[in-house]
This record gives sequence, structure tokens and C-alpha cells, in this order.
Amino acid sequence: MFPLQQVSLLLILTTTLFETFANLDLAMLQLLNGNRATDLDFVLLTLTITAYGLGALVPLCLYLAGHFGRMVSLKLKAYQYVFAMGLNILFIGLLKYTIDRPRPFVTHDTIEQIAEASSPSFPSGHTAFAFTAAVVLVLMFRNPALRGLLLTWAFLVAYSRLALGVHYPSDVLGSMLLGSAAAYLATYTFRKHREQFYTLLRRGRNLRIVR
Repeated sequence: MFPLQQVSLLLILTTTLFETFANLDLAMLQLLNGNRATDLDFVLLTLTITAYGLGALVPLCLYLAGHFGRMVSLKLKAYQYVFAMGLNILFIGLLKYTIDRPRPFVTHDTIEQIAEASSPSFPSGHTAFAFTAAVVLVLMFRNPALRGLLLTWAFLVAYSRLALGVHYPSDVLGSMLLGSAAAYLATYTFRKHREQFYTLLRRGRNLRIVR
């Protein structure tokens, strides 16, 4: 057991580090929120909306392409995408109300709220959804241009949450990791059990497996 003086010193150092991090977190948000190009607020709001829009559109497109193209591999990718999003929703649900962090515009009057937001601040659902979508698709497809476009979009969504004043940088950073983890876990699961999934998804001899 540490002597009382050492424990006290450790608590002081921990508190100081936490306060420093919190101040830096707020300062970065104030910089991004206060110095944004206000003429582009509509663009930022549109970017924010796409985070959830792709969540519904992408798996549907993959499934329909696999169905009409008779390619079971595309159907499998659709299910993989949905599984990644399911994990992401689970992670967000567990953390949102457990941590229950107030939004920055609630506790700091220096932050201008541009987008609607009522749930707790951590994690950023929009950012987590964007990174789940981008990373799982990057892991599915090898096209460099597509990968670059997807990751650029995900980072822009993350930036929009800061510029719109609805999340701290730490919310967004944590959500990037959270969304990426959901994508990697889903990809690992589907790759490990690929043949079993293919067997379940085959619907006749006319289905082609295109990897």
C-alpha cells in the first residue's frame, strides 16, 4: 500500500492532468466552433445527416446488387455491414447514458449550438456511424479511390460535429475508435466464418461467388 503522501500526490497529479485535458478539449472546440465559415453551416448540417443516411442506403444497395446480380458475396457484405452497425449501436447505447456527459453548449455559453442535439454528448453517434460505415467498406473493397473518398467523408462528418458545437473533440475521437472497432470486429467475424455464411446464403446454382 502506498504511503498517504504518495497517494495524495497521485490524486493531485491525476486531477491536474484531467483538468488540463478538459481545458484543452474545450479550447479546441471553441477554436473550431468559433472560427468556422458560417456560410457553410448548411453544408455541415448536410454532412451530419449523411452519417445516418448511408447507414440505411448502403446495405440495401449491396443486398439488391447481390440479389439481381446473383452474387452471394455481395449479399454477405450487406449482412456484414448491418452486423457492424448493430455492434456500433450496441456500443453507443451502452456508453451514452452510462457516462451521461452533458453537451458542450449546455455547460459552456461560449459554444454556439447549430445542430439539434438532446442526448448525452459521449459518444458522438454521427461520428461512430460514419466511421463504422467507412471502415467496414474500406475493409470490403480494395479500390484506393473509393477508400480515400470514404475516409475523407468520415473525417468531414467528425469535423461537422465539432464545428456545429454539439460535441467535444474527445467525444469525436472516442467515436472514431468505437466505430472502427465495430467495423473490424464485424469483418473479423465474417471472415473467420466465411464459408459457413456462404453456405447459408446460397439460394441455388445460379448464385455466383465473387470475392
